[in-house]
Amino acid sequence: MDLPNIETYLRLDDIQTLTNWSADYAWLAGGTWLFSEPQTHLKTLIDIQTLGWSEIEVNEDYLIIGATCPLVKLLEYPWLPEWTAAEGLKSAVTALAASLKVINVATVGGNICLALSVGTLAPVMVALGAIYEIWNIKGESHQVAAKDFQIGSRQTILQPGEILRRVLIPLSHLQWKVNYQRFSIAATDPALVIVVTARNEQQINCVISASIAAPLLWRFDNVEAPNFAFLQKLNFITDAKASSDYRREVTVVLIKRTLQ
Repeated sequence: MDLPNIETYLRLDDIQTLTNWSADYAWLAGGTWLFSEPQTHLKTLIDIQTLGWSEIEVNEDYLIIGATCPLVKLLEYPWLPEWTAAEGLKSAVTALAASLKVINVATVGGNICLALSVGTLAPVMVALGAIYEIWNIKGESHQVAAKDFQIGSRQTILQPGEILRRVLIPLSHLQWKVNYQRFSIAATDPALVIVVTARNEQQINCVISASIAAPLLWRFDNVEAPNFAFLQKLNFITDAKASSDYRREVTVVLIKRTLQ
């Protein structure tokens, strides 16, 4: 879709080139969502694909995924056999049911920062205890746990002029066993419920998403008898597709499936 209201297009070598930030600015990476519908409030697009950020790299402690890494790279990367958690990352990409054309340009950062309740990558990142590194146009940076990043549907903790720079996943967490469960009315429909579990020898991280506004992390260590009582206190989404009660019951079913 054309965006005829856009007046300025910037290609940057360094985000500190920007001296100010305005409400009608937007970062542009893959653009698969940005160009999918009218963006009447925008006048300036700032292309970050020219910043030269690395896609996927490994250091002593972390697997590091650059925010501009295309989603397809998560499918193509030569994961080590012992990195069993990679199946969760790949499941998050295939769960989009998107064409190869889309996942070749859509980015990891875009998927996370769009912060849809039905977002596919965020639940996996939360389950794996990922860390997000955030930059701003002043050259400052800070880190935040993935579980604290999304605070609602289309809402994150990002402040004006801030951008997700990269995702850091502890290497030891890549050896966790991850199970990704998703339920929708039709395979190509947005999910009604997403449940992701990541387990090691000590505990299980269970993340509930899509059925609520933002991914929620639940930790427990008793696989045989998890206590589902807390689900009664959550605000499950009600809309034309499903009631909150229905989403709550399906959430329980998917949690049980991930533990089998």
